[in-house]
Amino acid sequence: MPDDLNQLITRSQQGDLHAFADLFDHYQDRLFDVAWSILREREAAKDAVQETFLRVFQKIEGYRAEAAFETWLIAILVNECRGRLRRQKVRRVLSLESLRPERLSAPGQAAQNPAHIVSERMQRQSLWQLVNQLDDRLRLPILMRYRYGMAGDEIAAALGLATSTVYEQLSQGRKQLRQMRKLQEAGLPFGGSSGMTSDA
Repeated sequence: MPDDLNQLITRSQQGDLHAFADLFDHYQDRLFDVAWSILREREAAKDAVQETFLRVFQKIEGYRAEAAFETWLIAILVNECRGRLRRQKVRRVLSLESLRPERLSAPGQAAQNPAHIVSERMQRQSLWQLVNQLDDRLRLPILMRYRYGMAGDEIAAALGLATSTVYEQLSQGRKQLRQMRKLQEAGLPFGGSSGMTSDA
């Protein structure tokens, strides 16, 4: 973390409201992106980010850098979003539109012809539609790993899980996605993760 961010955190812990406002400005777009991916409603995501920063303001004095500050923020945000989903009893899903263009291409990827690009995007859209149908316990780790590139220990810290549990859920999610893809390609119906086993 840059020294200036560390200084902002330290000053915020000392009650400096201007420093906390700067922290908010630095992280709000990133947190909104995460919240929108979970809740899929712009206003709900904005409210979740605002509520998260209110909670952070109340808790920041106790932050001890046991996890990266951004991971700590995301953990609070995810809990806030989960609470909103429980209260609303509504399942929100990730769509292709929420994927930023830079996340769709590997670094250094060579230029491709338009037909190939369209084909790849259609395949990704189909895959994310399958991801949408996973239970949240599998969907969220996959979202955080493959969309945001978070490491296993960062996901574990954000979701309050053991790192081994995160890797197990990622493995189960990938296996279920492979099963769902096979059924899709065969033109057979499937009921999302509810009817899937964790076997390959």
